[in-house]
Formats: sequence, structure tokens, C-alpha cells
Amino acid sequence: MRFDLKIGQIGLILVVVPLIFELLFVSVLTYSVRQAEHEIKRQELAKDIVYCASACGNYATQAVVNVGGYSVSRTDYFKNLFEENEIRLVNGFDNLERLLAKEPAALSTAQEARAAAKDGLKLLHELVESIDRGYGSRDVMLNHGRLAIVKRIIDRLHLKLKTITKDQLATSADSPAREAEYRRLTEIYLVVGVVANILIALALAFFFARSIVGKINCISQNAEKVPRGLPLSKPLVGSDEITHLDHVFHSMVEELDSSRKMQQYLIAMVSHDLRSPLTSLQGILALLSNGAMGELPERAQKKVEMAEGDLVRLIKLTNDLLDTERLASGLLELECMRCLLSDIIEEALGSVATFAQQHQVTVVADQSSDNDTMDRMIYMDPERIGQVMTNLLTNAIKYSPVGGTVHVSASMPPRRSQVEFVKVSIVDQGRGVPREFQESIFEKFQQVQESDSRVLGGKGLGLAICKSIVEQHGGRIGVFSEHGDGSIFWFEIPLKVRETK
Repeated sequence: MRFDLKIGQIGLILVVVPLIFELLFVSVLTYSVRQAEHEIKRQELAKDIVYCASACGNYATQAVVNVGGYSVSRTDYFKNLFEENEIRLVNGFDNLERLLAKEPAALSTAQEARAAAKDGLKLLHELVESIDRGYGSRDVMLNHGRLAIVKRIIDRLHLKLKTITKDQLATSADSPAREAEYRRLTEIYLVVGVVANILIALALAFFFARSIVGKINCISQNAEKVPRGLPLSKPLVGSDEITHLDHVFHSMVEELDSSRKMQQYLIAMVSHDLRSPLTSLQGILALLSNGAMGELPERAQKKVEMAEGDLVRLIKLTNDLLDTERLASGLLELECMRCLLSDIIEEALGSVATFAQQHQVTVVADQSSDNDTMDRMIYMDPERIGQVMTNLLTNAIKYSPVGGTVHVSASMPPRRSQVEFVKVSIVDQGRGVPREFQESIFEKFQQVQESDSRVLGGKGLGLAICKSIVEQHGGRIGVFSEHGDGSIFWFEIPLKVRETK
């Protein structure tokens, strides 16, 4: 059975279920504790009733003894004791009836015993008055009769009180056992409650994980698949907020895929419909500039040369944009092969030779007798690594002062994770790169100064392309520089790069 609940409903379950259980648990535990306390109070009440009944019987007996002593000694001592025991007997029956207020049968027996005590006390008072008056032989006989009646009354009183005592002892006989049983049940309830509480917590945690965490993990996995171009998991089923978010996410990815396809289509269109006409136009302007179609007036010659320069920059910008988009979309595949690093450096130096002459900058490749790095065979895409070196050399020449020198060197840095790398460094004598720009300049459309775009040319794409190419080789790129003291642009790639997908 599948429960389709919203997050608010799940939260309510997480609060209400433990709360209901805790209330039930506390109720059962409270009942058990109260029952144990009730048995304790019942035992104490039975003890009080037995004690009070026994005391009443003793007071009644002592009252008879006191009157007997008074009849023999005729001293006030026995008379005072009789009066004290009479008061104690009355108070004792008051306490006994109060204790038996919730036991009608026993209370009725106590009241019968009290009536007997009252009758006995009445006869004892008559006996005391007779003694006080002084009595003859007739009074002696009468008093003996009264004492016999009192004795029978007292025996009846004792019988009633013994009945109450016997019933109380019988009733409370199993109270200790019941009390122990309730205490044992309380301990069992406590253990069972703790275990049940743990099981409920685990069950709710599992339910929460299955209902919410599992769905969140599914969305997280889909989010990781998007940049790698992997197919997404099937949309979640349900009507809760997370399921809705997953559906929105799938819709967003579908729109991104549509946009990516449109972007690829645009790249293909630009490659075919823009770059080809620009190249043809460049050829035509080159023919005009070289006089292939006749000599041009001096003024026209300058305009053609200016147009040719602008067209060259436009073609370079178009190529940079295409390369940037291909690298970002993963459409640019490396064609790696084993080749000499020295050959790549030599070709790059040849590519920038004319540019260096125009800027009056010398480019030197450092060749040390103890450094054979230049002659190492490296598994790489020679065209793309050559593009990286050409871009870095062009930037170094562009920002170097007239008469400056650019040095190119290669070295073998220490191994990282058992992988050998080769490092290429290009040192210039330009203005340097401030620390706050040393990371951002490798992002698209980022330059140290906004005026560089119009004064020195370029749109901030070259270094971004270099970074993408180097990272596709499994390497990294960076710069060491102090503002005003030149720069060292470097990149390193492994001797054996991983195959790209």
C-alpha cells in the first residue's frame, strides 16, 4: 500500500504518532503506579482499622476493670481511669467509623459494637453511682447482676470487633502480593515503553527517509547527471512538494536540452554560414591589397588594409567564440598522439614570429644542456596544445614593452599521485597581473583592464580557451605575477593524458 503524503502531513505524523504513544505510555504507567499506591494505602488502612478495633476492645475491657477496682477500693483513682477510658472508647469508635466510611458492611458491624459499648457504659455508670451512694445487700446483688450483663455486652462487643479485624486481615492479606505485582508490571511497562519508543522512532525515521530523503537523493543524483549529459531517472510518482519539484526539474532539464540543441545548431550555422563568407571576403581583400586586380589609389589601399585587419580580428573572434562554445558543450574532441614537445614549441614560435617583430619583442626558447624536457615524447593533441602556447605567447608579446624579451621553458615538476607532468612556462616583462585578477582572467570575457579590449584587441576569450584545453588534457593552468614586475604564465599536462569521452 502506497501512502502519498505531503511534507506537512509527514511532519504532522512525525509529531502526532510519538505524542499519542507517549500519552498512552504515561497513562498505562500512571495507572500501574497508582494501583501499587492504592494497595499500599489499603494495607495502611487495614492496619489502622485493626489497631483501632483492638484499641476499642481494650478500652472497653479496661473500663470494666476500672469500675471493678473502684467498687473494691472506692478511690477516685479507679473512677478517673474509668472516665478516661470511656472518653478513649468513644473517640476510638469515632475513628473506627471514619476509617470504615467506605465499607458499609464493616461500618454497620462497628455501629453495632458501639451500641453494645454504649449499653455497657450505661450499666457501668449506674454501678458507679450505686457505689458512690453506698449500697446494702440488695445493691450488691443488683451490681453483680449488672456486672454479668456488662460482661455479656463486652463479649458481644469483642465479637463484633474481632469480626471487623478478621475481615480486614483477610481483605489485606493479598495486598502485598498485589502491590509487588503492580510494581513488577510498572517495570515491565517501562521497559516495553522504552523499546516501543525506540522502534517507533526507527520506523518513523525509515518512513521519513523513504518518503523524503529518498526523493531528495533522487533529485540530487539527477542534478549530478545533468552536467555529465547522462539520462535522468524516471520522474517521481506522487503529489507532494518534492515530487512537484522533481517534475519541475525534469521540465527544466528538457528546456536546457532544447536550448543546448539550439545552441549546437547555432554553432553549426555560424561555422558554415558565417566563417566561410568571412574567409572568402578575407581572400578577396587580400587580392585587392596585393594588386591582383590592379593598382589601387593610395587612399583606397589604406581603406582595404584597414578592412582586412578588421576582418582578421573578426575571424579570430568568431573562431574563439566557436572554440569556447565547443569546449563548454563538450563537442570539441581531442585527437591525441605521441609527439615531441620541442616541435610544438617551435611551431608556436613560428606562428608568433611576425607578431613579435611588429611589437619589437624577442621570443626565446630556453635550451639547457641538463634539461631534456623539450625532447620528451608527450601524448597530447598537438594542434590544441599549440593553440594554447600560441595564445599565451601572443598575450606575452602584446603586453611586453618595446625591446622586451619573452622566455619559453619546459620542466618536470614533482610527481603528483604517481603521475608525471610536464610544465611549460612563458615569462614576459610586461606590467604583470594583480593578485585579485589572477584567477578571474581565466574566465570568459574577463580582462585586467577594460581598455585592453579596444587598445590591445581581444575580448577575454583566449585564456578561457587555454584553460579548457589544458583541463581536457587532465592538467591545470595558472599565473605567477607581481604587478609591475612581469608575469609567468604556465600550464602543465600529464605525459600520458586520459582518453576523453
